[in-house]
Parts: sequence; structure tokens; C-alpha cells
Amino acid sequence: MSSFNSDRGPNDNSFVLRFSYGTRAFLLVGDAEREEENDLLSHHRDLLRADVLKVGHHGSRTSSSPEFLEAVGPHDAIVSVGGRNRFGHPHEANAHIASKAGIRIWRNGP
Repeated sequence: MSSFNSDRGPNDNSFVLRFSYGTRAFLLVGDAEREEENDLLSHHRDLLRADVLKVGHHGSRTSSSPEFLEAVGPHDAIVSVGGRNRFGHPHEANAHIASKAGIRIWRNGP
């Protein structure tokens, strides 16, 4: 969905993949942060809707803006984090936003 931009860091050059299986749609945004999310909202908003979202950048405060979550509209969100990660991912504010929107959060690790 997005294209390589040499002015961006590696996280905002993550592969973004949307696929369907039966009636379910999945959106995997790699390590995308707000810059790539904003690009997706600007250029591909109509393709973002998905039942399951693999949250960008481990659910850090630099990803998963309320506008992006609203455009995707997932029922479930998957957050990939290491146990006892020193960054405190997923960020508490993002978890709260997702929970408030009725999105179930699934994560690996404690």
C-alpha cells in the first residue's frame, strides 16, 4: 500500500499488507508510525478497513492514532511486544484509546 521514501526512517518504510480470508480482512502495518499512517490515510483510506489490525511499532505512542484506528475499524488488534521490554510497549494511552473504541487487544508476552 505504501511506497519507499528515502526521507523516512525504517519504521515508516515498513511493508503494509492487507489481505482477506473469507469474509475477514486483516491489515498488517509492520513498524509503521504516525507518518506512514498519515500517508495511508491520505492515499489509501478506502482500503484500510479491516477486522484485525496488527498494530504498528509495538503499540508505541508514535503509532495507532485515533484517526487511523477509526479508519481501520478493527474488532481485534494484535500487538507484538517482548516481555519486560524497556520501552513499556504498548503505550498505555494507545491501549486506552483502543479499549474505549471496543477493540480487543491481543498481545504476546506478559
